[in-house]
Amino acid sequence: MSRLRRSAAPVLVGLGVFLIVAAGLVRFYAYPTLAKVPDNYEGRTSLEAKDARVLNFETQETEVQDLEITSATRQDVSADTSDGDVVWANVVTAEVVGWDQPFQQSTERAAFDEVTGAGVECDACDTWIESVDGEETVREPITFEGQVYKFPFDTQKKDYEVWDGSLREAVTATYEGTEEVQGLTVYKFVQEIPSTVIETREVPGAMFGSDESAVDAEMTYAMNRTFYIEPVTGSPVQRIEERTQQLTYDGEAVDVFTGTVNYTDDEIDEIVSDLEGQVPLLGGMRVLFPLLFLGLGAVALVAGLLLGRRTHAARDHDAPTERPLVSA
Repeated sequence: MSRLRRSAAPVLVGLGVFLIVAAGLVRFYAYPTLAKVPDNYEGRTSLEAKDARVLNFETQETEVQDLEITSATRQDVSADTSDGDVVWANVVTAEVVGWDQPFQQSTERAAFDEVTGAGVECDACDTWIESVDGEETVREPITFEGQVYKFPFDTQKKDYEVWDGSLREAVTATYEGTEEVQGLTVYKFVQEIPSTVIETREVPGAMFGSDESAVDAEMTYAMNRTFYIEPVTGSPVQRIEERTQQLTYDGEAVDVFTGTVNYTDDEIDEIVSDLEGQVPLLGGMRVLFPLLFLGLGAVALVAGLLLGRRTHAARDHDAPTERPLVSA
């Protein structure tokens, strides 16, 4: 038994030291390595708008249509960025079923922090928003602010500034509680944008019953946007946009786009399926696994030291006592 104690004590001490070191490595090396957007990211998100009121610019009349919307995103790995920043290019295309041309299409190139998801100022990154206006493509250099494509890793229960491409600025998204999407815990954030004039556009006067061949109409925009964010990764699981975009002139308004845009059911299924595997691992690395390793390591280390002390004490007790020589 004493031999077993002597061999077990250093093993427990070594195991304890290993687990304590592992706790630090998991929390301060493995977690930061994984808690950032992946390199060479490329993704595609499917959205839809059912029974939306959209303006047919050919007939100059508003129609009720279903829209299929895709958001294709790709990282520019060649971008000249600072450490910790990335550049993504995103193309959003809204198509009306049966129309030959896309109803709307825009492209943006944004630089943001790979951990927080917040836009960064980067002169060398060449960031811009590009939109199609009739047959003309217009590109506007811009610096993105607030959360651009995602919320931070370890999203908190607080308000965040979130980028809005129509306003060209960040607007507060208010935290409104915790909910579940297909069993996945998410934080709900709501961003409200009142009706705002975002541009002036020359359009045929006939759209407003005017005898003039062309008039300068104001484009107004209003949005109620709800984000459902998985907090460990900061990933959107669902986004619902109640959007109103109108041309107004002389007190008259014509709908350009009025409807609700949201992720498709298949898109949500895919997102939830991916996150169900990622969240326990990443969330555990931040708190649970380091604490578990630290606790087990401390127990093993103390047990090994105590066992070693007892072994030394037993060895001293069992050592033969020297007896004085007896003279003849």
